[in-house]
Amino acid sequence: MKYLFFLTSLLLFSSCSNTDDNTSSCNGAVCTFDFRTITVEIKDSSDNPVALDVFKVTNVKTGDDLTLEIFENQWEIMRKNGSYPIFSDRYSNEFRNKTLKINFKGFINDKEVISSDFIVGADCCHVSLIEGENSITIN
Repeated sequence: MKYLFFLTSLLLFSSCSNTDDNTSSCNGAVCTFDFRTITVEIKDSSDNPVALDVFKVTNVKTGDDLTLEIFENQWEIMRKNGSYPIFSDRYSNEFRNKTLKINFKGFINDKEVISSDFIVGADCCHVSLIEGENSITIN
C-alpha cells in the first residue's frame, strides 16, 4: 500500500513539474480543484498587523499590473490581518511552466511603506512562491 501511494505521488509531482519550459505539455496532469493564493503578511515592529490603504503588485520585467481585484469585504479582512494577496491561480494559465519576478508595494496615507520582490511561478496546476519572505516586518 505504501508503495502504491509513493508511486502515485511520484507520478502526480512529475506531471506537475515547475519548469521554465512553456512548451511542456500538461496533458494528463492531475490537479486539485482548490484555488491557491500566495499572500504576504505585513507586521510592524510590535508584531501587529499593518493596515495598508493601497497595495500594488507588478511584473518587474514588463511593468504589468498584477494586482488582484479586491472586494470591500475582503479588503477589511486583509487590513485587519495584515495579509495581502500577491499572486494567485488566476494567473496559472498565463504563466504556466514559467517563473517571474514580481514587486509588492504597500502604501499608507499615499506614502510607500513597503516594497518587496518575490519570485513566483506556476506549474500545470497551481501557482507557488519560489523566493521571498511571506512575512515582513516594517518599522
